[in-house]
Amino acid sequence: MDQLLNLLSQLGLGISTNAIYDLIKSSASKPIEQKELLLEIQNRINLSGVNMQADTVISALSQKGFLSIQGSHLYAPKALVFGSLSGTAVAGNNTTFQTEKTSIVAGNGASIETNGNAQVSQNSDGSISFHTGSDASMNFKTGG
Repeated sequence: MDQLLNLLSQLGLGISTNAIYDLIKSSASKPIEQKELLLEIQNRINLSGVNMQADTVISALSQKGFLSIQGSHLYAPKALVFGSLSGTAVAGNNTTFQTEKTSIVAGNGASIETNGNAQVSQNSDGSISFHTGSDASMNFKTGG
């Protein structure tokens, strides 16, 4: 249980833990090993109202689960990567990804969604690139 508490404390303020709470609540009715529970928690992360800053690079990638970033501001001076490796990632509703040279803003009602191997990369040279694998999709929704 110490690992679970450590993981939850690392999630920080502003992270929505509704999905985690629901998972723990549902697992109370059936036996689940701690290792499996930790894996399930790591596969469901919802960031809401977070102001995150890194010294160089932020890599926000969903590996097999679901990552949601809403109403947040992420800043890394050199580079920022958002997306999914094989899971799903969604960012929007007044979320900003910012580097020294670029800024991506998904305003109210707008979003970026990746499924499978798909990423948006804000590169250190000031360029923005979009990467998708053969099993991937990337969707952009404009606000309204």
